[in-house]
Amino acid sequence: MQHFKRAVSQNLKLPTGGPIGWLVKELIFLRTNDPCEVQAAKLLNIQPHHQVLEVGFGPGVGLKEALGYIGKDDPGKVYGLELSPQMVHVATKRLQPYIASGKLQLTVGDVMNLPYPDGSMDRIFHVNCFYFWDDLHQGCRELYRVLSPGGAVATTMNRTLVKKGVDGGLNMYARRTDPEEYMKALERAGFVGLKEEEFGEGKNKIYGYTASKEGEDRKD
Repeated sequence: MQHFKRAVSQNLKLPTGGPIGWLVKELIFLRTNDPCEVQAAKLLNIQPHHQVLEVGFGPGVGLKEALGYIGKDDPGKVYGLELSPQMVHVATKRLQPYIASGKLQLTVGDVMNLPYPDGSMDRIFHVNCFYFWDDLHQGCRELYRVLSPGGAVATTMNRTLVKKGVDGGLNMYARRTDPEEYMKALERAGFVGLKEEEFGEGKNKIYGYTASKEGEDRKD
């Protein structure tokens, strides 16, 4: 049982292939995380001209949701950064038409050193991953660096399910699951307008956290 829990925990942090990886992808990333991904993209008020980044996109549920706000003839584009080559492979297969059309770009990389120019993104989101970052403050500084003035960042999580996973030994690599620590790291990095919202009830309740970078949002 301990071997199983460790394997699940490892695949939550850095998804790989194999039976356990498949189980985590199907039951957690494609089902449990789905409403969190949808809500995170919704919180950002994505406009057709926005350059949007998702960090830790998994199988691509959030990427597809963000793409829904940007038409094929609009100037906006979605970018995805993922630490797991396996998830990049999965998302590439699922979202190939968007990649082929030039509306989506996927990259293997780490939030500790984002491969994007300063101020290049209008919107950034991530779901259930900040507690895996090696350095929470460095990750938030990188989000701030690549975000454009007036831009916004959002994350969502089902705190009940995250706590259940940690307490049950199925998410043993989660470092800091307290969103208060995350919000403090955002503020320290320079973000303003920090806000917490709740959606739904009971075990399905989703918590959303947003912040912005001072300045005027790009209009086109």
